[in-house]
Amino acid sequence: MACSPAGEPNRWVCEQVLHHVWRAGGADATAPERLAELAARLQPQRQLDEDAARERLRANTAEALACGVFGVPTCEVDGRLFWGFDALPMLRQQLAGNLPLPEDEWERAGDWPVGVQRQTDS
Repeated sequence: MACSPAGEPNRWVCEQVLHHVWRAGGADATAPERLAELAARLQPQRQLDEDAARERLRANTAEALACGVFGVPTCEVDGRLFWGFDALPMLRQQLAGNLPLPEDEWERAGDWPVGVQRQTDS
């Protein structure tokens, strides 16, 4: 089963989706034949065009925005968000217990003004 009993995707599912979008050598992630291949590989438990699936996506998106997530991939560790593949070395340092920045620099980074605020379609 690709998801938990509660319907949450596991690591393998997330890896497959991220690979589909960002590691396909520039191929269109929304191409019907590619989406069909991804669906066949993942074997989702519900149809993606069902109202329940759409509502789940909206709720998850709203929750991510409320947590300060701006884009994907985003990883949260110890209350810190690491966004994008270029942040992976910093994430690795954090996971190893070596703060990638001194604490005061992390705090100052949160004081920068927000340049773009994403909103959900309500």
